[in-house]
Amino acid sequence: MGKAIAIGYLTKVSAGNVNAAHTEGNVMVAKKVTLPDGTTLPYISGQALRRMLRDRLEELGYQLSEPFAEVSGQEVTPPVRPWEFVDEDLFGYLDPSGGNRRTSPVRVSAAVGLFPFHGDRDLGTRSFEKFGQKMEAGGNMFETEIYSNLFKGTILVELDRVGVFPKLEHKENQDQQLDPAQRKQRVADLLEALKLLWGGGRTARILSDLSPKFFAYSRLTVKHPVFLEALSAQHDSGQFWLDLAPLHNALEKFQSYRTTTIFGIDPGIFANEGEIREQLSRYGSIYTVHEAIEAAKQDLQTGWNLF
Repeated sequence: MGKAIAIGYLTKVSAGNVNAAHTEGNVMVAKKVTLPDGTTLPYISGQALRRMLRDRLEELGYQLSEPFAEVSGQEVTPPVRPWEFVDEDLFGYLDPSGGNRRTSPVRVSAAVGLFPFHGDRDLGTRSFEKFGQKMEAGGNMFETEIYSNLFKGTILVELDRVGVFPKLEHKENQDQQLDPAQRKQRVADLLEALKLLWGGGRTARILSDLSPKFFAYSRLTVKHPVFLEALSAQHDSGQFWLDLAPLHNALEKFQSYRTTTIFGIDPGIFANEGEIREQLSRYGSIYTVHEAIEAAKQDLQTGWNLF
């Protein structure tokens, strides 16, 4: 059984500006959210993360719908064939010409930094001398706001809607539905795309690996983003320390709705790794992140009953 899966993850950016906001003069500004006390935290938008997941799914062999969309001025009409295109199935669409609309079964939060932005900048230069001009011609300089941070993110997948297409969502006159194997494979490949996550802007010179370094998965009998406010950490003496109290609270709160829970933690990320493994083992199995994602795929195969 299962109506949804909730995923919480932490990813580390050593130095980057994954998702910029805009340009102020010659400065590329990082996206930031302001806390009530005035502190600013960098974040990566949910739209940017959905774009990266789409790109990874394409690399896994899926044909995306975008090349088949019709563009007229500012209006984009998708093909509206979610049984054919995984991105229309998982991420939804709006057909302005016919009114067909599919709300995304995959809900993605912004990835929010756990620590304040300190105003660091990367300086770039371009010398006109390299373009055949004299040294006196000078060049130009530009700056990019950068950060080093641990980001938290959440994904909620409505399992009962993946691969299921009511006739009001498309142009056919009857409900459509993929077979159970295809539905399970699409969710499994979404998990694989998360494992391979990277992207954003400025990857040519500020490349960032956004794959999870901590991963929490629960298959649920209800739909709720269990881990959305449950991930936090401290930084002390040059090391990260995962806060366990919020996780304990979320896991206990939704205990009666959690069918399966799996954790993944990569070695060398958290100073209290031993304590994390000991404390979380009471709620589910603990692996490396790679092993945990494979275990989650297996859980979908064996535990998600579609018959």
